[in-house]
Amino acid sequence: MQMGDLFDRLAVFQTDAGITVAFGERTYFIGLDEPFYNIAKKALAQEDYVPFYLEMAKREGLGEEFRDALLREVERLRLNPDLD
Repeated sequence: MQMGDLFDRLAVFQTDAGITVAFGERTYFIGLDEPFYNIAKKALAQEDYVPFYLEMAKREGLGEEFRDALLREVERLRLNPDLD
């Protein structure tokens, strides 16, 4: 891990054409015709960014193991908010 990796942040931009998600050097576009678009739109409205991380993992082919580990971490933080 390089020093710059410590400061990667998720960026989400919505336009008339869809939603762009960027994290580190990776950028993903979610078009209006994609099934994830409606989920992304609702997640943005609720300021819930977990679905974006899951979608990025899916697009990177990281699969179920990553998803399960991330969901466990989200649940841990939800139950113990002081841990973050």
